[in-house]
Amino acid sequence: MEEFTKLLEASKFKVNELWLNTGIPLSLLEPLSAHLTEEILIAVKLAACCGCDAARVVYAAVARELGKAFQELVSSAGESEEDSLEARLAELAHELAVVLQARRYARMGFGVEQVLREHAARALAEAAKVGKADVLQAVHEILTV
Repeated sequence: MEEFTKLLEASKFKVNELWLNTGIPLSLLEPLSAHLTEEILIAVKLAACCGCDAARVVYAAVARELGKAFQELVSSAGESEEDSLEARLAELAHELAVVLQARRYARMGFGVEQVLREHAARALAEAAKVGKADVLQAVHEILTV
């Protein structure tokens, strides 16, 4: 139960470490829980585009962010392989969530253009690996909003 409590606290109070050392004040750093929520919503949208199991994509997204502690908590429920479609969609959802947050920070005047370019390129590369027209369309719409 102690590990479970630590996992809950980490998801609630931890910040997305990607934004550390970017010049963004601590008070404006994106909470991991906010990043994960956005990532999950994007993952569900992408799963719908592919017609695959949204729960497996969400599991892969949460496991990606919370790591080993989460995976041990749920043991074999909803496991996904690293090269599965679900894992690729989870990775794509993560990259898109980073791009959206980078845009918010850029609009606030923070110099995060390098992070924005890097993660937009990763999102496009991951979308190409998925190779489904509906996913590519969704990614295009998210990147051009």
